[in-house]
Amino acid sequence: EALDLRRQHLDSLKNINLVEQSIIHTIITLTMKLTETTFRPLFLRTLEWAESEVDQSTSKKSMDRAIVFYKLINKLAEQHRSLFTPYFKYLLEGSVQYLSEDGVLISSKRKKKAKLGDDIVKHNNSLSGQKLWILRALILKSLHKCFLYDNDQKILDSSNFQTLLKPIVSQFVAEPPESLESVPDAPSVEEVDEILVSCLGQMAVTARSDVLWKPLNHEVLMQTRSDNVRPKMLGLKVVRYMVQHLKEEYVVLVPETIPFLGELLEDVELPVKTLSQEILKEMETLSGESLREYL
Repeated sequence: EALDLRRQHLDSLKNINLVEQSIIHTIITLTMKLTETTFRPLFLRTLEWAESEVDQSTSKKSMDRAIVFYKLINKLAEQHRSLFTPYFKYLLEGSVQYLSEDGVLISSKRKKKAKLGDDIVKHNNSLSGQKLWILRALILKSLHKCFLYDNDQKILDSSNFQTLLKPIVSQFVAEPPESLESVPDAPSVEEVDEILVSCLGQMAVTARSDVLWKPLNHEVLMQTRSDNVRPKMLGLKVVRYMVQHLKEEYVVLVPETIPFLGELLEDVELPVKTLSQEILKEMETLSGESLREYL
């Protein structure tokens, strides 16, 4: 009931984030005292609550509930680290769905009878876009923590790696909602980009296998062929993260990366050019040879 405040009273509660913070803090304190046997049913009941359909007519799950739920997940992962990681197996399907689908937005296909109806749908879609932006950032943050503490690859096995890769990379081109600055609690584009890079970077580090690094490297490099600067920069930043953290182990990926860097060094945008040059230098240091001739 306390966690449902966002859905039921969002307009009337000015400090909804502070209230939620305090409720989540109380739940975390409680979980410190629980054993695995008593924690599991509590977790599963909360998950069921978050995923239940609140509107039977549209079979839609509540994004307000999902936002609070993933705030809680972030805190649980932060507090319990590798002990909590195995619980992510219950979250992967929902995470992928929210990262992949625009279908979670309110459908505007219903016939509208009046101009007022149009305005309401527009407002609802705009509101849903804002909520989805906040929710996706929380999901990416929680996945980053999952990868960070997944020391024995309980979650990030080959199958889950493949399942998560494209939905996460697809966020490179997810458009931020309009008038983002005016949305309370919404992360900026810069913050989301930072989360994305550390999420995919940590995914590579935890995977510990060039069989999995190759598809990740390929997916992010393909994003650099976009016409927009943001996906290019994000792709390059993930490559840089991998170069810096995998070090010598990244050398096996250099042959695929070189042609993309060759294109990006010619880019009209200065930040793209500059970052490409920095990465090329770092790759040359790792491989111990000049790579210019291969460009």
